[in-house]
Formats: sequence, structure tokens, C-alpha cells
Amino acid sequence: MSADQAPPETTRQQERESGRRSAIRALAGGATAALTGSAILAGATEARAEPSAGLGDDPFAADERGPTGRVREYWIQAESFQHNAVPNGYDAMMGRRMTAAQTTFWAIGFRAYTAGWGKPLDADLGPHGVGANAGIPGPVLRAEAGDVLRVHFRNNDEHYKWPHSMHPHGVRYDGNSDGGWLADDPDHPGTAVPFGSSYTYTWVCTSGSVGTWPYHDHSAPQAVHPGAGEPVMEIGAELGLFGVLAVTDRRTPAVDREFVVFLHDLYRSDVPSLAQNLNLVNGGAYLDNTPTFTAKVGDRVRWRIASLGSEFHVFHLHGHRWRSAQGYQGWADSELIGPATTLTIEYREDNPGDWIYHCHVAHHLMGGMAGRYRVTS
Repeated sequence: MSADQAPPETTRQQERESGRRSAIRALAGGATAALTGSAILAGATEARAEPSAGLGDDPFAADERGPTGRVREYWIQAESFQHNAVPNGYDAMMGRRMTAAQTTFWAIGFRAYTAGWGKPLDADLGPHGVGANAGIPGPVLRAEAGDVLRVHFRNNDEHYKWPHSMHPHGVRYDGNSDGGWLADDPDHPGTAVPFGSSYTYTWVCTSGSVGTWPYHDHSAPQAVHPGAGEPVMEIGAELGLFGVLAVTDRRTPAVDREFVVFLHDLYRSDVPSLAQNLNLVNGGAYLDNTPTFTAKVGDRVRWRIASLGSEFHVFHLHGHRWRSAQGYQGWADSELIGPATTLTIEYREDNPGDWIYHCHVAHHLMGGMAGRYRVTS
């Protein structure tokens, strides 16, 4: 069925209600809330990293770590660009075709630059790299416990010319480095950086910061077409302004492959240029438009998975299992993930083949939230 023959469009509220019902069904079946992963990269030991704060630890213990003396600086820019979420025009799972006009929208993304916003950093998909640095998702910001992150942000959103911000999860900061806009304090520093302006955030990575965390635009609500509907909360993040923050410590095991997956959703009610709602992975929808990840038998593999928006997802990887508190007897091949939460999955690869990963919520799978995973001997 072609996209112009697709079923009538659902509203954003209906999508949200469906996502909540899916989450309730999953929880009723015995799944527990997704816990932020604690085993990250850069360690040299072979043992799996221990959580920084286990379930049996004192919840009132200080979240401290002596500073490493290292300041890591990032130069990040928000940029707007036309983006086709389905460049091959094909849904390989259901056999549907669609045109570029039906799946293209004005996106906004974060990109990392050399000092002073000199030039974009080259893509680096390795376990220590910045990622694709193509805008959706934004660059992987990396640090170790004890580091200070100094993030220089510039708003170059030439299309919408909206104010934007950067709000981190998992790190320590003061009120001027929060980035979260409120209507009763609209001029608070760093929460609505105007087009053409810049701002510097300071974030401290403590022992409790070890893990995978999202960062995202948290500025003033906007409407894609002024006068056509009410402003949308975190519309910048819906359009692509998000990324992953990865914090490690000395106990973090080294890996051969690290895959960053961001699950996110676009609603036609918010983005009228789309012919349908889309459920995306890293800015793409449907197989061969989403990332194809590769590994070899024997590789130590880590997946860093994050989500934003209004939907609950179930990440599933064909042909594989991993240790998880959500799984039966400590193992899982599917895990629940909700808005602004993350998963960190690790295993040693032992199963060659052409596999897929996807969200197991059926209408998200139909909306494109699937990709390929190829393992060679």
C-alpha cells in the first residue's frame, strides 16, 4: 500500500494513549522499569562493570568523586536543514512505497565543531568517537567520572530562528547550566539562547554520572506553523535536537563495538509536511534508512539506547540475549524503555547472521522503528 493510501492519521494524543497502554501491558506482564545502564566504555578490565550505586547501597550516601583535573570542552551548534527520513522511499517490512515529499521535513540537529566553531568534527563511529556528527542524533559527548564538561553552544537555526538550549541528564550543574525554560522565568540564562547567540554550560560528572544519558533542547514551546495549533513542548527535541552523553569510570569494560541508538517519534499534527506519523531510529525510518550496525563473532559489543518524547518502546534484538534485571533469571532479549530513559546493553558476540533490531510495539514497528544488525564470523 502506498503512503497516500495509508490509514487516516491519528492524533498525537491518541498516539500517546496507545504508548501508555503498551507500557501498562508490558509492566503487567512482569517487566520492571528500565534502569539507566551503568557499564560504559574505556575500562581495561574484562569483568562487567559494577553499578555506581547498587540497589543495596545507602541512598543518602554522597554522590562524590574527586576531580580528575580535566576539563573537556565541546563546541556545539544547533542547525536547521531539510531532512528526508525515508530516503529510499520504501518500507522493506510491509512493502509500502512513499515519496520524498511525504517524508521530508525541516529538522534541527546538534553538530560538534572544532574550537570556536571552526569546522565540523569528522565522523567517528568507534567506541571512543563522537558518532556520525550528522545532526540526528547529535554528537556523543564523552567524559569520565570526575571530569568537568564545558559545552559552548551556538544557535544557528536559520530556518525557524527559534531560541534553543541544551539540557543534560545524569550530571551535576547549577541553575545557570540547566537549560530548562519556564514561562514564569523566561529570561533565565541558558534556557532560551536566541538565534545567532551563544552560551556556555558547565556540567560536572560525578560517580553517580557513570552511564548513558540523553541531552536535548529544553527551550520555549513553539509551533511549526505559527497560528496553526498550540505551541508544542520540546518541539526542538522532536525535530532532532538531542544526543547521548556517555560517562565512564575505571571499572567500565573495554568494547570492540559500540552502537548508539536513539528512539524518537514525529507526529503529523506537529510537523504538517509529513504524510503520516513516523517512528524513527537516529533520524531514519524503515530498514536501510535506519543505521545498519555490524560486528564480528568474538567482539565485545555495547549498545547505548536512549529515548525522548511521549512514547514507550520495547527494544528487541533478534538472535541475541543479554544480562538484564528485567529478564527472566537475569536474561532478556527485549527491554522496556520510556521517555528520557536509557538502556546500556553488553555481550560478547557469538551468533553470526543477518539480524534486525526494532521496537516491539506493533504500531511503532509499522511506523519505521527497525534496523539491520549484521554479524560475520
